[in-house]
Amino acid sequence: MAERLKSILSQTRWSLLGRAIVFAAAWWLLPYWFFLLVALYLYFVPPFQARSLVAPFFAILILAFIEPQGIFFAVILGAIFYYLLLIKDLLLIDRKSAHELLVIALSFFLLRDFYRTFGGGWLAGAGPWFGFLTAILMGAMASSFIEEKSARVAAWLLFLISWEFILLGLALPLDFAYQSAIVFLLIAFSLDLISDGAAGTASRRKLIVSSSVVFALLVIILASAKWNL
Repeated sequence: MAERLKSILSQTRWSLLGRAIVFAAAWWLLPYWFFLLVALYLYFVPPFQARSLVAPFFAILILAFIEPQGIFFAVILGAIFYYLLLIKDLLLIDRKSAHELLVIALSFFLLRDFYRTFGGGWLAGAGPWFGFLTAILMGAMASSFIEEKSARVAAWLLFLISWEFILLGLALPLDFAYQSAIVFLLIAFSLDLISDGAAGTASRRKLIVSSSVVFALLVIILASAKWNL
């Protein structure tokens, strides 16, 4: 029985890997509208657990729309989509931690693309509005893996914190890479705190360690940054 179950799981993983490869190839080779149809089919068929990860899936589609087509990011998108499918089909043991890691990874790429697009130039004036939409998406992604009774409060809290940090990043006279790195660290730290608080697993020791690491990284980034004053 155990061997049969192991064989079924192995076949399922290979099937999901095939879907991820098709997803990446469709984005790289096809027009976006055609890729979108393929992506929707690959995610929603079968519809098992599709609702629970719709926010991260939507974030992937946004990244696919923003990023220029190329083999390098096609591999990244395929890997992220494969990881999402593993969570969706309950093939990872610690599903909550895996889901949180997925949200953090997507947040990094969203912030990088946001600051690269709206951090300066003629689109800078639209930055706060698109930052608002980015913050909403981050809150929605967070609510999808936090316990249902706390999800709504956690989503609103992360949305407000993310929007404030995104606006702070826009105000920093730095290159988009530094803007996104600083804001990503602050939002990832906030997400971890909110997730632990909602789950009742927050501890003073973890808070001290996490805050110390984030503070050290921020000092390194700020010290190495070239300020456009």
